[in-house]
This record gives sequence, structure tokens and C-alpha cells, in this order.
Amino acid sequence: MKQKVLRANLFIGLGLIVFSAVLLALSVPFMKHWFYTFVWWSFILFLDGLNYRLQGDSLLAQSVKKFFLLAFYSISFWCFFEIRDLRLQNWSYHGLPASRAERWLGYFLSYATVIPALKELEIFWYGFLKGKTMALFRLRASQTLMRSFYVSGAACLVLSLVWPRLFFPLIWLAFVFLLEPLNYSRKNPSLLAEVEEGKWDRFWSVVLAGLTAGFFWEFWNFWAGSHWEYYLPYLNFGRIFQMPVLGYTGFMPFALEAFAATSLFLALVDKWGKKRAAKLIFFPACLLFDAFTFYLIDLFIFKP
Repeated sequence: MKQKVLRANLFIGLGLIVFSAVLLALSVPFMKHWFYTFVWWSFILFLDGLNYRLQGDSLLAQSVKKFFLLAFYSISFWCFFEIRDLRLQNWSYHGLPASRAERWLGYFLSYATVIPALKELEIFWYGFLKGKTMALFRLRASQTLMRSFYVSGAACLVLSLVWPRLFFPLIWLAFVFLLEPLNYSRKNPSLLAEVEEGKWDRFWSVVLAGLTAGFFWEFWNFWAGSHWEYYLPYLNFGRIFQMPVLGYTGFMPFALEAFAATSLFLALVDKWGKKRAAKLIFFPACLLFDAFTFYLIDLFIFKP
């Protein structure tokens, strides 16, 4: 029964994508505000069914519980970047519902798609690239390299905060440098460990997942009534949808950051997830952080 449902997700997701596009074309008020959220969840369902049919693997096939845990974690993960945007001022939201409750529900459901989308796209690309030799170079994760990663990550974080107009792109690199060596040292799934072994197939799968997700993020956003607009201080030209063309390069390191952060998160879940105290702290803390971020978005990033 489960296999039939997983295989059917391909057609259910595709049907919902078409349904949402038709309602948007007919200017149905509900879909004007909810198109982006609706179409992304439909697309994730489509990808899950496609991955299961092509690879025999998908997020929902692995674990329904894990799927929803990653969706919940995804909200707080993306909220961190919303907090950073208060300083960077790279994007703003337009055309959102007037009701705060509806806006916040939209934030919640939209941000929950980020990590599931990237993981489904990673599974998709990995199915084609697994085992292929695409090495750029051989890397040895020495202590000197690890220290240089930590220093580079800290520098990226500080520079993007202190001089955001000049160094804003570094926010999309900081956590690659900070988290990859941490995952490596703790023996969590790590791209650094795979590259050290000469395996680049996962690395390129993550990079392509980021680029693909970036295209669809901007594509769905372009047609939505509730949408964001992106600004680059000195590279703000050649827009494709709402994004300047050079902005698309940021989706690739962002996917690497998301991979590293998610790997660390899942390792912590494996270690602490069964403890009642951890659950009592984790879920309320995330919800409080999310609500605080939504409040700040309404104040500074949402443009009525």
C-alpha cells in the first residue's frame, strides 16, 4: 500500500501544480496569496514520487516522521537568514495578506519547504551522478585546513555583518566553512569527508540541487501575488524573474550550507531526539524563535 501511495505522489503533485496554476490564471483571490506555498508543496510531492519511481528512494520513503521533522526544522533554519537580512537588506516581501495570522501561517508553511525541497532535489541528482568521477582535486582534511575553514567562516560572518553592502555574498559561504569541518570531526555525513576520499558525486548533487531549487524558487515567486523582490547593491542587473542573474550563483553555496546544517541537526536528533527533555526544549524554542522572526519580518522586511 505504501509503495502505491509513494508512486502515486508523482501524479498527485503534478495535478496539484496544474490545479494551482489554473486557479492563479483565473485570478482566484485565495490562490493569488497562496500560490507560492501551494505550488511548492505540490512540487515537493511531485519530486518525491519521481524520486521513488526513478531511484527507489525519497524523503517520504525513508521516513514520514523524518520528512515532517525536516520541514519543521526548515522554518527555523531559514528564519536565521531572515534575521541576517535585517542587516543585509537584500530582499523584501510584497503583496502579502493584510491579516497577520494569515501572513504568519504563510511564512510558516513557505519556510517549511526549503530543506525538503533541497533534499528531494539532492536525491534526484544523486541518482544520476552516483559513482561518477567528477573530481576537481584531491583534498586532505588536515588540522591546518580545518583551522583555516573555521577562520574563513568566522571572517565571512563578521565581514557580511559589519560591511554588508560590500561583503553581503559571504553570508552564503560562512556556514560551509564553519559546519563542514565540525561534521567531519564528529563523523557526521560530510561533503568534506567524501571529497577527501575523491568522491565528488554528492557534492555536485547538492550544488545542482541548489541551482535547480533557486530556479524554481524564483520561477514560482515571479507569478505569485504574494512574493519577494531581491536587490543586490552593485550587481543588480540582468534580472531573470525577480532575481538579478548573478544572484543565482548564491543558491549553490546556500545548498552546501543547508546540507552541512541539516547533517549536524540530524546527528543531534540521533543523539538527543529520544530524550523527553530535549523535545520539551527544542520544539517550543524553535516556535518562539520563528514567531520572533515573523514579528521582525512584519516590521522591517514586509512592505505593505
